[in-house]
Amino acid sequence: SATPSNLVPWVKKGVEDWQAAFEAAGFKNAIVAKPAPTADQDPEFDPEDVRYSVIRWLPSTIENAQGPYISDPRTGEILNADIQVFHNVMNLVRDWYFVQVGPLDARAQKLPLPDELMGRLIEHVIAHEVGHTLGFQHNMKASSMYPQAKVRDRDWVHRMGHTPSIMDYSRFNYVAQPEDKIDVADLVPGVGPYDIWATHWGYASIANAQTSDAEKPTLDAWARAQDQTPWYRFSTANSAGSDPGEETEAVGDADAIRSTALGVKNLERVAKLLMPATAYKLGDPYEDLAELYGRMLGQWTLEMGHVAQIVGGFDSQQKAIGQKGRIFTPVGKVRQQEAVKFLLDNAFVTPKWAVDADILRRIEPVGVLSRIRNAQTTVMNSLLSSPRFARLIEQEALDGPRAYTASELLASVRRGLWKEL
Repeated sequence: SATPSNLVPWVKKGVEDWQAAFEAAGFKNAIVAKPAPTADQDPEFDPEDVRYSVIRWLPSTIENAQGPYISDPRTGEILNADIQVFHNVMNLVRDWYFVQVGPLDARAQKLPLPDELMGRLIEHVIAHEVGHTLGFQHNMKASSMYPQAKVRDRDWVHRMGHTPSIMDYSRFNYVAQPEDKIDVADLVPGVGPYDIWATHWGYASIANAQTSDAEKPTLDAWARAQDQTPWYRFSTANSAGSDPGEETEAVGDADAIRSTALGVKNLERVAKLLMPATAYKLGDPYEDLAELYGRMLGQWTLEMGHVAQIVGGFDSQQKAIGQKGRIFTPVGKVRQQEAVKFLLDNAFVTPKWAVDADILRRIEPVGVLSRIRNAQTTVMNSLLSSPRFARLIEQEALDGPRAYTASELLASVRRGLWKEL
């Protein structure tokens, strides 16, 4: 009863978005959302009863949602799942949508967001959490498995989404540009090709297999589809943050350099939208302006961080004995050099488009220099982190002159930062 009434249909839709995946696995109407019965309809109903999987809307300032489940440790069977939606997740998705794709959707260019758009964003949140209740973990590799150019292809995005999995943290398509004319309905990811394939792998029945051991040959054969279809792949075990294709909050990270350049173009457009979008209620303080300005700089920092991850990185694919090739392949030297150059040219210079006195003097007397310095420091700390140097040193030791070296990184950074001298 706490769920806002205008969002109830969207919550239901978020659950039932998974029906297509289960139909591909051989089950029709396998997952259905129903309103909780009233006391008159069912006096015995109790949301704490393990027989019911319940979505709870919680009055909280926490900007999040969760999809935990209870499983039988003997078999792995999921017995119960209760999704928790904290009320202020609406604020989070509002901010994300505005700073990532506001320039691509006229509905987002004036706050508050219309009910239909907010409903669509909540549907996305629910569908992601339902994925967890079905046993699916986050798959951060998913978004990097599409060719980078495809996330700007209107037809591709309509059919395939900008990420193959709703279980990725690949929120809204910040790589797309206004001239791409991506349908606004396709800016938000849904249950994708990976999710459908993984649901089939996990839930489809296998004829004549009476035990889990008897299922294994078929499951292994199905899993090998990942070799030919890269967007069926999952994050690599033990990659330990080394794979630049397994970044959170990334779109088009098959080529993070190009995608970040495009993302920054949209952020420049967002900066121009801040004032008109937030001046919607006379007499109110500039709280939305301050919040969205901070989110905008945070998005800039995130995207620059995706480029930093290329340096000392490894492209990876989970493999088992019998599959050809290695699991970890160092990112090519030229690609690493290009990443460092991009950061020197874009991250470690002042983003002048973000320095607007008309905005800044409405939210604080002083602070923009610290904000930008902190953002740049975050990127620099990532670029010069100890784990990154450890990988660079080992790549040089194993690959010799083919490797991008730690000394070359330091020399490039030094020249780039002090080029005025």
